[in-house]
Amino acid sequence: MKVVEVGIIGVDSGMCWIGDPGYVLPDGEKSNPGRDWDAFCKAMFTDATSREGIRLFGRGIGVCVMTPGGDGSYPVSATIKDGRISSVTVQFEPDDDDD
Repeated sequence: MKVVEVGIIGVDSGMCWIGDPGYVLPDGEKSNPGRDWDAFCKAMFTDATSREGIRLFGRGIGVCVMTPGGDGSYPVSATIKDGRISSVTVQFEPDDDDD
């Protein structure tokens, strides 16, 4: 098993989305929270289940995580096991060991 840095995500909304983009890309469906920013925000703050800055969207649509530092750039790493990605991590804050 190895961990590799795969890139950086830019955040301008204070949120990070995890899910299949096919569920949130604009497609004209009124039940699609990603069809426009206002609809996404309405779903984010009214139709979602919330736990400590994490919003779980119903029907397996995805998860939106509030970034503790707000806007910025955050490193992304992947754990590779047996030649396949087993997990992906977005580092919002430095590890205590990095101080």
